[in-house]
Amino acid sequence: MQGPTVWLGQSVDTSSLCALHPDFKKAAFLTSLGCAIRKSSLIRTHFNGNLRFKLGVEGPLMIDSGGFALSKNKNVRWSWKTVARLFEGIDADVFVSLDHPPHHSDTKADRIQKIKTSVQNYKKLLVVFPGRLIMPVVHGRALSEIELSIELVLKMKTPTWVGLGGLVPLLQNQYVSGEIARLSVETFIAKSLRMVREAFPKARLHTFGAGGTQTFPALYSLGADSADSIGWRQAAGFGSIFLPLKSQRVIIWKGNKPPRRTLDETDLEDISRCRCPTCREAFTLESKLEALRKGFNKLAIHNAWIVSNQVKFWPKGRSAMKNALGEGKLGARWAKTANLQ
Repeated sequence: MQGPTVWLGQSVDTSSLCALHPDFKKAAFLTSLGCAIRKSSLIRTHFNGNLRFKLGVEGPLMIDSGGFALSKNKNVRWSWKTVARLFEGIDADVFVSLDHPPHHSDTKADRIQKIKTSVQNYKKLLVVFPGRLIMPVVHGRALSEIELSIELVLKMKTPTWVGLGGLVPLLQNQYVSGEIARLSVETFIAKSLRMVREAFPKARLHTFGAGGTQTFPALYSLGADSADSIGWRQAAGFGSIFLPLKSQRVIIWKGNKPPRRTLDETDLEDISRCRCPTCREAFTLESKLEALRKGFNKLAIHNAWIVSNQVKFWPKGRSAMKNALGEGKLGARWAKTANLQ
């Protein structure tokens, strides 16, 4: 796999809207064993050799081990062995090692132990699946913890993919404290990315949950190669659309004050040129807007197409994107990270 890639997040127990459109047959998808942590019957019905058929996926497939979901369900007793048993029967391209994401309320000792356990899980899964692509996940709520996580992974077999986790709460400005607050979320993420990239110069660097149309181009310019996003569905549920290199825009809302930015003239120009499966069926801007406002399905398909094809609308190459970052094209806060040493 070459070039920046966004994997569309898809829960196995929700409708596979994209499977209905030929445009998505070769798209990259990510699903998580976390679905089975929430609903154990899915182990029998979905997480087996028929998973690709169930999802309607023909292109690249990444399987997340469900570490985040496990951290939210303290009563579920999963281990790396549970994950290994499920991985065994699934046909996929990338398997994410069972990680234990540090929580903002953890003590430093707790976070360090989680980092060590995550790397131990990676080591064990490598032994069980020597021929599969197992991706370790680097974690930390301080740069010293990121450094520790990297050092421990470096003692294993050199990975071809490395993940950087724990970004979603930071990008949503949740539980920001300590060193992250002092540096700023954007600076902490930028420094973390640089550390991972320098440690694994030949690996594909995946940033979990950071595949949005404004976030991922920023992270790509700073060293990331890959990201995933479930936001295409979530945004549609809130009546919002994605547009290239922009934050979400509200297109359907009730009440007097929209919760997000509404469409401006440049947004309307983007929509008028859009060739997603929803918009290309309409021939005028007004008919495109009417199609997008018909409800969740039409909006979700637009969002999925924009998210997965966003690279087509970027400046060409990492250096060009970094120039755009420095010029403030992705927001003033990200612009400050463009020249970090």
